[in-house]
Amino acid sequence: MIILADVMFVVLILITILGALTTVLSGSLIYALMGLIATMFGIAGLYIYLNAPFIAMMQILIYVGAISILIAFAIMLAGPMFKRPKEWSRPIKFISGAITACVTFILFLNVIMRTEWTTIKAEPIKTTTKELGRALFDRFMLPFELISLLIVVSIIGAIMIALYSRKER
Repeated sequence: MIILADVMFVVLILITILGALTTVLSGSLIYALMGLIATMFGIAGLYIYLNAPFIAMMQILIYVGAISILIAFAIMLAGPMFKRPKEWSRPIKFISGAITACVTFILFLNVIMRTEWTTIKAEPIKTTTKELGRALFDRFMLPFELISLLIVVSIIGAIMIALYSRKER
């Protein structure tokens, strides 16, 4: 008998993997951005599956919302690419991909498989979303505001760079 949770897990994994493949293999920046958004939604779904709704909501707010919009603004402000960078040839792509896959596989075998992982018996911390929100607006208000300020400054910087580069053309 197939359990609904198992089906949802497989669906979330497929969304995440297909989004990641779209991001990496797409020839268009817009399609790559859409793949990145799908990947981030899949990861948020995995957080919900792991019973971490606060982290899932932060994933959606920060990555799907703020970061993807920031990337979309950067794509729009950059304008059309009149001079495309020199494309890599197919053998170089294949060789670099094979080297990366081999190094990842070797690291996986040597580090993860040979490490003796110790388990600890600790009680999970019982924290509600209300307590986390209260902590963000009471104890951690300054870092929260600094992050929003950093995003605003980066958007203004992207606009200034785009305007400066358009004046040179």
